[in-house]
Amino acid sequence: MSHDTTPATAARRSRPRWSSWGGGALLAGGLVLLTATIIEYFVWQTTTLATGVFVVFSVLFLANIVLYLVAMSALALADGGIAGRSAIGRTGLVLFGLGWAVGQAVYWSSYFLDALPVALDVLGTVALVVTYAGAVAAAVVIALGRVVHGLARWSLVVGLAIGAICAGIANAVSDQVLTTVLLSVSCAAQAWVGLTYLRARRRSDPA
Repeated sequence: MSHDTTPATAARRSRPRWSSWGGGALLAGGLVLLTATIIEYFVWQTTTLATGVFVVFSVLFLANIVLYLVAMSALALADGGIAGRSAIGRTGLVLFGLGWAVGQAVYWSSYFLDALPVALDVLGTVALVVTYAGAVAAAVVIALGRVVHGLARWSLVVGLAIGAICAGIANAVSDQVLTTVLLSVSCAAQAWVGLTYLRARRRSDPA
């Protein structure tokens, strides 16, 4: 039996797990969150949570949390991680995943409460700070590191900037359509970062 030794096959075999698992989970999580964000607009139009729309939104929203935890864990630790030997980069990715999970869980729980308890409100704020701090640390380390090259080096920086700008504007406006559009752009940016990581190779690997 002959063996396929084409460059394309060799490149596929060289794909590190942080690329396939981390990038793939981040891409899937971003697309899932994009869908949930669009569906959430219709949740806002209802007066009760006892609807199939809210159930679908909840399933997708919670699935995003799981996918992002998988993505950040893989990006930080699998096959050396996309941040290489940098403890700051690895810690940043893990903190991003944990902060994101807590913050999203607090947001989802707010649907069942007339007002968030002070403790949950504070927890949500702390989670937001941890998420952005972790993302910034990881983005800088990946951009300045030598693990990957090309677009993958800078995509988290770009995606983080787009997400922060969109979220900031969305929180400042009250128009639900505009809010949905802005948050959808942020989700699409996150999915794009996942795609660049999914297509990434180590610097020593074939392009």
